[in-house]
Amino acid sequence: MATLSHGSDLRLAPTLGPFAQGFGNSPRRALTAIAAEGFSAVQLDATLPGLRPRELDTSARRDLTATAARANLVIAGIDFFIPVDHYRDPTHLDRVATAAQGACSLAADLGRVPVSLNLPIDDCDPSLLDALLAAADRHGVPLAIHDEANASGLKAWLEQYDRAVVGAGLDPAALLIRKQEPSGLAQSLGETLCVARLSDASRGQADGGRQVVGSGDLDVMSYRVSVDLAASRKGPVVLDLRGLSNPVAAARTAKAVWDQAAISL
Repeated sequence: MATLSHGSDLRLAPTLGPFAQGFGNSPRRALTAIAAEGFSAVQLDATLPGLRPRELDTSARRDLTATAARANLVIAGIDFFIPVDHYRDPTHLDRVATAAQGACSLAADLGRVPVSLNLPIDDCDPSLLDALLAAADRHGVPLAIHDEANASGLKAWLEQYDRAVVGAGLDPAALLIRKQEPSGLAQSLGETLCVARLSDASRGQADGGRQVVGSGDLDVMSYRVSVDLAASRKGPVVLDLRGLSNPVAAARTAKAVWDQAAISL
């Protein structure tokens, strides 16, 4: 059958942090390796040594952009994933706000790409939420909020805000672990879906039990269609390699499974 496409960007952007583990935790070596595996996009990590916003002055940010360009890689976005409890603990709020605002600044300098955060919207300090939304608006970057434990509440919360500033992030593995269906949620999120990820797990598996794409319960073909039809999503699709023992091999397998899903449609 012919490949079905809504015309959205369905390239995979591997997460740089896990990929870098096999390359001396060097972001630049990892960028070269990602390109060598046939990828044309990458997802950066604002918590990775060498990529933390406070460590990158204007010159370093230009150099990072140039390094990605020389490798023919598009920077898809930035992950800012920290322990969820830090959003709830008053002793961490100032540091979290400063670091998240730094991630927004870096995202602006790298092409106004989305910043993905694991933010518990119902438990987060309201003043911190206000600060994050203000930073996104000021820098002209969208926030992609991950709150898979409260998916229905996240959608209702997002509908109050400008979609240019904040939307939903979607991580299939985190949903499958909670016995939720990623394809259905991608559809129900509608225009609030900002950034989609590709990951896999078995339904009901303990948190942390992520699997290589194609070896878990994700219906990759159905998910690809749902992601493709999400009109407001910012591409590419983030290939989430967190928690996998061999991220490079996992990336190869995921790419093959993702491409095969397109051919099979």
